[in-house]
Amino acid sequence: MHSCIFESEVPILLRHKQLQKDYQNISLLPLSSIPLIGNIPQFDKQHHVFFQLLCRLAKQSQDEGKGLFCIWLGITPRIFLCSGQGLESFINNSKQLVKSLHYTFLEPWLHTGLLTSNNDKWRSRRRLITPSFHDTQLLYNFMNIFNEQSYILVRRFDEYAKQENRTHDLYPYISACTLDIIAEAAMGTNPNAQLNDDKNEFVQATARITSIVATRSRCPWLWPTCIFDRIPIGKEQKRVLEILHGFSRKVIQERLATFNSEDVVNKNEEKKQIRRLVFLDSLIAQMHAEKLSFDDIQEEVDTFMFEGHDTTAAAINYCCYLVGCHQDVQEKIHAEMDTIFADDKERACTMEDIQQMTYLDCVIKESLRLLPSVAHVSRQAQEDFVYHGQTIRKGTNVVIFIYGIHHDENVFPNSEKFDPERFSDQNLISTEISPFAYIPFSAGSRNCVGQRFAGLEERVVLSTLFRRFTFHSTQTIDELHIATEGILRPGVLVQMIVKRR
Repeated sequence: MHSCIFESEVPILLRHKQLQKDYQNISLLPLSSIPLIGNIPQFDKQHHVFFQLLCRLAKQSQDEGKGLFCIWLGITPRIFLCSGQGLESFINNSKQLVKSLHYTFLEPWLHTGLLTSNNDKWRSRRRLITPSFHDTQLLYNFMNIFNEQSYILVRRFDEYAKQENRTHDLYPYISACTLDIIAEAAMGTNPNAQLNDDKNEFVQATARITSIVATRSRCPWLWPTCIFDRIPIGKEQKRVLEILHGFSRKVIQERLATFNSEDVVNKNEEKKQIRRLVFLDSLIAQMHAEKLSFDDIQEEVDTFMFEGHDTTAAAINYCCYLVGCHQDVQEKIHAEMDTIFADDKERACTMEDIQQMTYLDCVIKESLRLLPSVAHVSRQAQEDFVYHGQTIRKGTNVVIFIYGIHHDENVFPNSEKFDPERFSDQNLISTEISPFAYIPFSAGSRNCVGQRFAGLEERVVLSTLFRRFTFHSTQTIDELHIATEGILRPGVLVQMIVKRR
């Protein structure tokens, strides 16, 4: 796909000229005077500065009533959709499900698993995987894992709480916790990342690979594989992938060695269930019937591990940070936790407890609005379509800018304010909001297949923490230098004070 042998340049240049005319009204940045360069000179090398530019363009497009804008990566246009209004005609179109070119940069890592695959393969994998993520009994069983790992996280935070008025970066511990959770729930193995005092190699490798992909996606000169693989950043990617793939291969091999298909068939018969069933078991059970190879299973496991640990860790970390910035919100969370659990800080969180966490639910939703773990998703238009009066041509890379949509003042007044009450039942009833104005897990048939799993995990972990601790944040959002690198990441360490209640 990224061959160094290019097709005839004439049709490409003619199409480029036509698209420039088509998109001139939504190209909010002036094009470079140097031909074929587009807006690249206006893109800062620092990821957070580039992200700030996208946010300003989104706000400008919303203020002008356009709801979208176009930037040019050389001769390639990338259109950002920044309004939930009218989004359903694109996101729900069964013909518009193909991921954009930039997802191919994830393929050396995730190959063509559920996140990156298209058409028939995606439909087949989605059909295979969805039942496991919606299996109520399986989700109930995972509550034990969520609680066990949350208790370990509490012990790590206790170490911080003893260091009065010292600031700490909570993300490494949180990320280790979500890694242990997804590894045990998805693959039946516990890497004990939380119990390892050293920085976890897998966590560090995941952060680095997403940064490399983000850099490559906005630098057209890095797109050709024959160039990328020969320069330092490409060679670094190869080393990082050896760590990531080595981890998943080892886990699958161990699970295959002890797999018993009867455990899956008889999963509801307690006497025959001698170990916890996990998502990987359902894939292994279908290896023969669905003709799945070892590589097929590995690409889905790699996808589970990325989407199931990194995004959830970011969501939990940002929620703690935002609550730490708003002590009035934290007091209400503490009051709700005390009502549900009384003085018992050791009791495991149950499904029934979660159903009573109405205020924490609002807090989590508002946190995902203000700082969504995934800032955008993108697709390649498979046919012309119209959005806010603008015709977008077939073949164009279209970015659903979740962060921009969530900060639309036309839908969320004072959108930069952290206000959990936006999601109270009373406010939701009195305010008509498009279902596509709030999409932290994307939307349509390509939405996040694991959102129920992630939602339960976040509520168990956060309720366990808020029962025991008070958080105090020391930075403003602007000081975090957030940027999108696969997920929404801070450019600096998020420093917080942890105190025992």
